[in-house]
Amino acid sequence: MSEPISMAGAEARSNGSSRDPVAGRAQALEILRVDESDPAPAYVQLQRGLRIAVADGLLQPGDQLPSVRHLAHHLRVSPNTVGRAYADLAREGVIVAKAGGGSAVAPLDRINLPGLERTRQERLQLLARQAAVRGLALGFEPAQMANAVARELAVHGRPLPPNLPPAPLGDDEIPLLSVRNRLRGTVTSVRASELLAEVTLEVPRASIVATITRSSLDRLALEPGRKASAFVKATELTLGP
Repeated sequence: MSEPISMAGAEARSNGSSRDPVAGRAQALEILRVDESDPAPAYVQLQRGLRIAVADGLLQPGDQLPSVRHLAHHLRVSPNTVGRAYADLAREGVIVAKAGGGSAVAPLDRINLPGLERTRQERLQLLARQAAVRGLALGFEPAQMANAVARELAVHGRPLPPNLPPAPLGDDEIPLLSVRNRLRGTVTSVRASELLAEVTLEVPRASIVATITRSSLDRLALEPGRKASAFVKATELTLGP
């Protein structure tokens, strides 16, 4: 369901598009998916997929969409599922019902651009959150990750402006900094099997219990009485010496 964010889509919407609107039908059939492992209902997945496709410019204003029955047959879902997704998106102003039947992406002068921009910003925030959590889990410091992103932008011809001041961190971002999440303590007990090990750390005013692999236990040489630290990232604990 997820596709890379495309700035070309925004440019296409602002400059207008000359492609055949019928091409949108084939494009929609190609990009829309229903993932059985996704806990979200199928109609919610379809709504999300269509919003993202329009926000990214993969589907453009005026593009015709597959009929309810055609898309339902293609995805092997109930026509009611597709109909509900289309109806909700029509109420949001993302798509419109055509006079002769069928649906299409709303024209540029009618489309809910603020709503689509919120979708784009949510996706950007999700990408940023994933990069931050994974980078911290690998042991990188915030400055290292920021420099890596800046280098990558420069490679793609989008260097950051010189002397760009960093944006202030919000209350929900500050806890992601590893220096603030480090909990230093002492290993008080180790319960190990052939594959996993449960390590208990005593930290000031708290006790941390983490389950790690046996190989990690051996590599870190954790044992009762040894100093250790735990990095708290979301629901993960990364143990280190």
